[in-house]
Amino acid sequence: MTALRPFTCDDLFKFNNINNNEYLTLYKAYFKCVSSYSGYFSLTFDLQYGIPFYLQYLAHWPEYFIVAEAPGGELMGYIMGKAEGSVAREEWHGHVTALSVAPEFRRLGLAAKLMEMLEEISERKGGFFVDLFVRVSNQVAVNMYKRLGYSVYRTVIEYYSASNGEPDEDAYDMRKALSRDTEKKSIIPLPHPVRPEDIE
Repeated sequence: MTALRPFTCDDLFKFNNINNNEYLTLYKAYFKCVSSYSGYFSLTFDLQYGIPFYLQYLAHWPEYFIVAEAPGGELMGYIMGKAEGSVAREEWHGHVTALSVAPEFRRLGLAAKLMEMLEEISERKGGFFVDLFVRVSNQVAVNMYKRLGYSVYRTVIEYYSASNGEPDEDAYDMRKALSRDTEKKSIIPLPHPVRPEDIE
C-alpha cells in the first residue's frame, strides 16, 4: 500500500526516479559523505532545486512537504509548498512550489491525492486559495490542474528562464478558491498578462 507521509532529509537520497523527467530543469548536487571505512566518497543526485532550497522548505513549511512512498521504500512522488500572502488583503494562500510523480507511478491518481492533501492543509491554515505556476507549453499538467478545479488567473510573461539559448517561457498562474473565499474573488482572471517582477 502507498504511504503518504511527511518528507524527511533522508528522502533527498531517493529523488532520482522522480525528478528525472523532461519538465524539470535538473541540477546536479554533489554530496561528500564521510565513511569510517573508506574515507570520502561522492554521491550524485538529480534534483529540481538545490539542497538548501529543499531544506528551507522542510524547516519553514514541513506540513506542506509530503512524499508518496511505495511498499518497498521507493519514492513515487512528492509535493512541496508553502503558505504566504496577506490576510488583510485576502491573499493568504497555499502555494504549490513543486509537484512531481515518477514516470512509472503516473496515472494512479497520486498527483491528485497530493494536491488534495496540500489543499486540506491550506484550508486548515485559513487560506483563501491555492495557487501554482505551470509552463504554458505543459498542456498535460495544465489539463490535469483544470480537472482538479484550477483555472488560469493570469499569464506571467517569461516566468521560466531558458537554459539552452531558447526564449524564456511564459507561465500560467493557476488558482483554486478555498471555502474562506466565499465570493470566489481570488480566481477572477486578470484581463492582461503580467511580468515576473509584478508578482508579489
